[in-house]
Amino acid sequence: MIRAFKQGIGVLILVWVVALTASTLSAQTSGNAAAKAVKNPVPATAASIKAGEALYQKNCQFCHGPTGLGDGKLAPKDMKPANLTDAKWDHGSTDGEIHAVILGGLMDKKMPGVKGRMSDTDVWNIVNYLRSIGPKTAAR
Repeated sequence: MIRAFKQGIGVLILVWVVALTASTLSAQTSGNAAAKAVKNPVPATAASIKAGEALYQKNCQFCHGPTGLGDGKLAPKDMKPANLTDAKWDHGSTDGEIHAVILGGLMDKKMPGVKGRMSDTDVWNIVNYLRSIGPKTAAR
């Protein structure tokens, strides 16, 4: 009886872990409601875009490519980095969602976040740069 109870608890824990993992991955691939509401505090000035481009070239182009097409030479072989210039934004299309992805990364896509390595303003500058090369009709 105790053995069956322990097995039942083990199965429930396994089901909970699988559900939690699926929920987390689903949230990563369909946007972030909390981040969606965050507004970009850094105006998209020429200086911000230029700073964002320099940061992008230093930190992002290895996987996403020098022009954001997802064709970087150091991208993992089994992954296809996002094309940052097309109209499809799998992880949210607002400035706040893009900021959250850059800051926190995407574990299911092997993209490390920059939290603790880059200032918040720097991340917003990258967002502004991505807006300058990305779809012109995307949500802000």
